[in-house]
Amino acid sequence: MGIDIQTLWAPILALVLPFFRILAFLQFVPVLDNRVFSRRIKIGTAMALAVIITPMLPNNVVLSELLSMRTILLIGEQILWGFLFATALQLVFVALQTAGNILSMNMGLGMAMMNDPVNGSSTTVISQIIYVFCALLFFIMDGHLLLVTILFKGFSYWPIGQAINQPTLMLVGQGLGWIMSAATLIALPTTFVMLIVQGGFGLLNARFADAEPVFSRFSYQHAVWPAVYFDAGHQHS
Repeated sequence: MGIDIQTLWAPILALVLPFFRILAFLQFVPVLDNRVFSRRIKIGTAMALAVIITPMLPNNVVLSELLSMRTILLIGEQILWGFLFATALQLVFVALQTAGNILSMNMGLGMAMMNDPVNGSSTTVISQIIYVFCALLFFIMDGHLLLVTILFKGFSYWPIGQAINQPTLMLVGQGLGWIMSAATLIALPTTFVMLIVQGGFGLLNARFADAEPVFSRFSYQHAVWPAVYFDAGHQHS
């Protein structure tokens, strides 16, 4: 009993386009874009997901040949789709990191910087703490399962060959403006408290110029934040 090469080759060609879309998505998606996750892990995960998802796709495009202009365009479309939707999810973490930078400046901790040896960048300590905390919540709340669901549903709502359209590009463009608005809303309470504290010290300095209470501004300013956060946590508990 011989083995039909064409029978084996057809399922492999059916995996090509879903594999590239999933791999591009995993390459740029938040948390998994960290250098801790090596390329081998991402390629293996993308291949495993492609093997699982491809048989369930209602309208999968099976390539007739690998070296053709149509194949190159379809592969480029899948890579672009994975990049755009991974970037859309990345905007949430970028907004939180931007809020962390604003909080650091408001709290007088902008000088507390740290070098990230993994990503090779410098960031504020508060921003890094928020990022790590959100990454842990991401896995605790089954965010990785949500990513798999997005990948699977994406093949239905954005099928291969029709993945890039005007609504998709508008969604990503609107997300860029959402970053600053969301970060500002997160940091707005601390900005308001900072305004009150600085205004209070300004009144004290104008009213009691001889006493010069400004020398203790740094310590008082930092003592305000634990009290504010403790009161907020007590109200929500």
